[in-house]
Amino acid sequence: MSVRRWISAGAALCILVGCAPETEEESLGEREVRYRQRIAEDENDANAHYELGEVYCEQQRYDQAMQVFRRVLVLDSAHFGAQVGIGKISFIRGDLDRAAEAYQDAAMVCEDCAEADRGLGAVYLRQQRYADAREAYAQALVKESDHAPSHYNLGVAFSQQSAYEEAAASMEQAIEIDPDYVLAYISAGEIYCQKLGRCGDAATLLTRAVERQPAEIGLRVGLGQAQLRLGRHEEAVLTFQDAISADSTVAKAYNGLGVAHTRLGQYEQAAEALRRAIHLDLLYPEVHYNLAQAYQKQGKNRESEVAMNAFNRIDAYADGILRWKTVLDGNPQDAIARFEMGRIYARLGIPSEAAEEFQRSLMINPAYAPAWQNLGNAYARLERIDEAIVAFRKALAQDQSYALAWYNLGNAHFVKGELVEARKAFVSALEHREGYADAHHALGGVALREGAAEESIGHFRAALTADPGYARSHYGLAMAYRDLKDSLAAVRELEQFKRIQGAGRQMPAGP
Repeated sequence: MSVRRWISAGAALCILVGCAPETEEESLGEREVRYRQRIAEDENDANAHYELGEVYCEQQRYDQAMQVFRRVLVLDSAHFGAQVGIGKISFIRGDLDRAAEAYQDAAMVCEDCAEADRGLGAVYLRQQRYADAREAYAQALVKESDHAPSHYNLGVAFSQQSAYEEAAASMEQAIEIDPDYVLAYISAGEIYCQKLGRCGDAATLLTRAVERQPAEIGLRVGLGQAQLRLGRHEEAVLTFQDAISADSTVAKAYNGLGVAHTRLGQYEQAAEALRRAIHLDLLYPEVHYNLAQAYQKQGKNRESEVAMNAFNRIDAYADGILRWKTVLDGNPQDAIARFEMGRIYARLGIPSEAAEEFQRSLMINPAYAPAWQNLGNAYARLERIDEAIVAFRKALAQDQSYALAWYNLGNAHFVKGELVEARKAFVSALEHREGYADAHHALGGVALREGAAEESIGHFRAALTADPGYARSHYGLAMAYRDLKDSLAAVRELEQFKRIQGAGRQMPAGP
């Protein structure tokens, strides 16, 4: 069976979206005080406002930073730094259209400034507009030819279009400018070995990189992977073990070690390493596959089957996992990537991890209603109902027309037995989404719980009008007719429920 490689060539997008690092001479707090004093002395000092916005950006206080940058543009509509600042924050939060607009405005303000082109290139890479990304980075390099990350990201764009020779040349240029550029070494090694079949060149390059920067674990992992492809399995074992000795939290190192042990016939050691990799990263499809192979070699067929089933479940989301992990490799503060990883965890039935990702997303962008809504769902699956209610209400504070949040808020109240609040939420869901079958059905459930069987019939019928295949409403009708002592109607509706259910119709959750 062929297993795709999970680290794509030129994987991590190096966008450098953060603001300038804090200097040793002056802390962020001291800088904030100084700029506030300048603003107090002159409220119209645009540069003082801008510098304060940069401090907020470094502190990840993005709401305040955005407000300050907008204030700068009121004072000086041609302020290049403020436009770039708005672009950076919009990019981090996943508002790519707004980010592109801000960078385009910045480019108009300063035609010779490469930073706006680099920002546009980053946006286009995220939007998978690789030809546009190449053009943007090429423009940036015309203006600033010795900017290593631009060469690197140009290589990423080439790689995504399968132009691997050009991608390798761009990575090499980045390394020539910055001989300590870790991402460029790793990506160049992947392109050489995995795409161009030059694994010997990859091993030579990465060996040199490891000698320069022995503390960089990614370089050792890349070297180990090249050694595996060259069939140098004993060397690979030592390389991966060195990586793990330096940092025992890197799943890729354990995966590589497991593969090397398997190829050497050391199946117990392989399984142990691969189990550790899974412990560190549940969403690493290749590890589950490799573990299945190691178990099979030991004759542990049941364990192999379980591992292969896990691989198949996770592999269904492999493209999304790879995409969003790649984004996070380049920028761990990407709100949308965190949100999307949370959704993958949720779909795989891992609500605890989903909740953590949604929380991380909301730390970056607390105004993103879908993240609150999905966090509420994760809490509900964890039976943390009060917290779920808070999350759904925060989603609605951002978007009062969010019908799904109203519906799930109603579900949470229903679970708690708070029928009045549940009814209000379901009614609100219907107000914002006409013909919402789930909400009609849920109101039927509330009425049944309240002992109002006749009322419930109307709601269940409304759900079936909206969706004739909504099996649960037939079951609800059966329960309502049972309460009304109409056994013939109850049996008829129960038969309808069984017929639709038997046809494989998926039933939505709800009361």
